[in-house]
Amino acid sequence: MTKTMMRSRNQLAIAYAPESFFTFEGGLGACISKGIVTRKDDLDSDTREQIAARMDEILRSWHAAARACRSASEPIVLPQQCLERALIDDRGEVAPFNEDRFVYFVPEDMGYVPAPLTFVCKSCRLVRSYKALDEFDRDLEVLEDPSKCPHPRGKQGRCDWRQLDVLFVHWSGNWERFMPHQWNWDSNTKQVVLRYAQCACGSQDFLLDSTSPAIGSWFFRCAKCDRPLTDKPLQNDPDTLEWLGDSDLDNYKQAHMEVSSYRASAVHYTQSDQFINFRDDRKQRLRLLLPGNELLLAEFVAQEYGFQRQALTESELERAVRTAKLDSEWDSYQAQVNAIADMDALVAATPELAGRLRGAIDAARQARDRTRADWNSRGVVQLKAHLPTEIEAAIQRRGSIFATRYDPFRLAVEHAALRDTKLLPAGPANGRRPFVPFDRLDKDLAPDIAEDAVRLQGETRDYLDKLGIETMGLIREFDLCRFSFGYSRVSATPVLRDKRGLNMPVKLKLFTPVFVDDRMKYPVYVIRQANEAIYVRLSEPTVYEWLRSLNCERPLVRSEDENWRIGAGLLQLAEEHAMDRYLSKMQKGQGSAYYYTYTLLHTYAHIIMKQISEFSGLDLGSLGEYLFPADLSFVVYRSATTMDLGNLSALWRNSNTSFLRSLLRTKTVECGSGSLCVHRGGACPDCIMVPETSCVAGNNLLSRSVMRGNGRPRLDDRAGAIEGYLDVVNRRAFS
Repeated sequence: MTKTMMRSRNQLAIAYAPESFFTFEGGLGACISKGIVTRKDDLDSDTREQIAARMDEILRSWHAAARACRSASEPIVLPQQCLERALIDDRGEVAPFNEDRFVYFVPEDMGYVPAPLTFVCKSCRLVRSYKALDEFDRDLEVLEDPSKCPHPRGKQGRCDWRQLDVLFVHWSGNWERFMPHQWNWDSNTKQVVLRYAQCACGSQDFLLDSTSPAIGSWFFRCAKCDRPLTDKPLQNDPDTLEWLGDSDLDNYKQAHMEVSSYRASAVHYTQSDQFINFRDDRKQRLRLLLPGNELLLAEFVAQEYGFQRQALTESELERAVRTAKLDSEWDSYQAQVNAIADMDALVAATPELAGRLRGAIDAARQARDRTRADWNSRGVVQLKAHLPTEIEAAIQRRGSIFATRYDPFRLAVEHAALRDTKLLPAGPANGRRPFVPFDRLDKDLAPDIAEDAVRLQGETRDYLDKLGIETMGLIREFDLCRFSFGYSRVSATPVLRDKRGLNMPVKLKLFTPVFVDDRMKYPVYVIRQANEAIYVRLSEPTVYEWLRSLNCERPLVRSEDENWRIGAGLLQLAEEHAMDRYLSKMQKGQGSAYYYTYTLLHTYAHIIMKQISEFSGLDLGSLGEYLFPADLSFVVYRSATTMDLGNLSALWRNSNTSFLRSLLRTKTVECGSGSLCVHRGGACPDCIMVPETSCVAGNNLLSRSVMRGNGRPRLDDRAGAIEGYLDVVNRRAFS
């Protein structure tokens, strides 16, 4: 019978998600999590739309990467080796996302049962393996009585049975208990069968030989004649056997399972994603990202980043007004236009009438212009975006070029929504503001003495200038929505590289369905939280000068428009980099300005995360990051829901200038692992890498060289070292 555990919501949604293995406190008894019906999450439509869009993108990108992992001369990859069968249509493609097949749960409860059910006696090494709990219960009386030894050669001592913490796992998402029996394909019956082990002497009792320190070298011996059953553990994945059928025997290496401890991370990788949850999006910014709103998105980009805009043609104007169901206003406007045309024609035919008609013509034109201005102010019509062809093409194709987490247009819209909902609102005059720049403190974060507050703000501004930071401050409630929906085994990504001479497709499986709303549905566990975060925006002039110093093959194209922002040039270059969810299409080259900007923001975010962890006492794995490349900004946020949620504000109160000063130390961007990483200017776990659960890009697109020079990022294959961003900051300060 499934029992229920109590853990935090984050733990249940990720670490204890369905089909994950764990051990309770004390280390005794391995169990596997099982999804059960719990409280539904009443999500608003915008949140559901974001979850659906991100899940659909994840499933499609996973399927595409797994299907393409082998060459044409290698064994074909079947669709069912990549995704849960329920997600695939009859053609082997990803089926359209159907929200009705899923149920959104608040992760408050999770079931569990003991697993794996293989037991070994510490005295005689005899093995007992059970398929299910009812089989185990029938033998429980013998296993619990130390005096009853079932060894075929008689009692060997006082039996002491322990659960074996080793199992078999496979990239198909399956696992199997460690046992002498083996799954095989029966060519006669055309079925997968479990063949029970039997020694040549007729015995079916086996001992575990675990004398080797490597679990991959453990094997079974006959308990009666002591003959080895095999020289190493071997098990086949039944699903892979069924897919392969009677194919070439050489292909059966794909079915061989891996030996692993249930404690190893490779046994279960929870598949999840997260996004900013804009509860106060009164301007409905996120609607710009919906299919069919590409023109509105283009207008947003033009207005936000200083691109030229032009008036609509008469036919476009008519279509917009009539779409708004203002036909009578259009008829009045058309009458004004016709009257102007008639008077112009009359003046052309009879020039002597020009003086008498000038006043009437001017009045008619002013009335026409007032009508157009009124339509603009009411949002009936807007100026048409005049964008470079690269940006127009990228907007139309962004779903096929970028994963949602890397989509620069989505991130630009989200930054605008963040600005509208968090960064700009002033809040109470003498109270806690939703966003507090560190050089313009509110009463809650500032020292009690006014003179100290003024001094601290001045010192902070000085440090921020030396760091090349325009704005840095505390967001008090950074609203996030995180959801988990499935898992994989052996690898967290769609492809297991070069396994037994082949790339293996890793299968993404949904959590086991539960019975709810009178049908079976797949659970999705949703966590919504509002934690503290630190927002950082770099200096735009400094970034522009730094990018020019890199001499990229495709530099930024600066417009003469006074409203032009650097994000305009970055969006124009973004299409060059197809950034799928796993960054598998990033190619080496000379590196564009967009690639370098993303790498700079990502590296800077990791450095700040490390220093936050050092000064606040927060675990590095409890932090997360969100990047906005076109706006030269990023957010480092607290991702866990424990009792230390106020540690970021406490960090500022206690360590303010010490924290900022630490970011300037040369040691902060150095590596302690040795000269190789130092000279290459790259990234490793001993310098700027963080736990992959905290990193938006899986520790890719990182390089210390973008901060202090000394090398180049990995995808820029030119020789020599680049100038670091902080080097440019220092040069500007003394120029």
